[in-house]
Amino acid sequence: MKVGDLVQVKPAMSGYYIVVGEDEEKENNWPGRDGIPLGRLWELYDSEDSSVKPMHEKWIEVIE
Repeated sequence: MKVGDLVQVKPAMSGYYIVVGEDEEKENNWPGRDGIPLGRLWELYDSEDSSVKPMHEKWIEVIE
């Protein structure tokens, strides 16, 4: 994943976001209950309300 990618947020998979940044200070590599860490914290631009929202990479799927 990189800045500029078009993504959706799991599990809802509704709406599209553009990756506009990354907060390297907030990476979480501790496994959750499912054994999967949250990973890097990305900033996603939401065009519906013109805001930037934080989301961990575990919940992000890149649209090809």
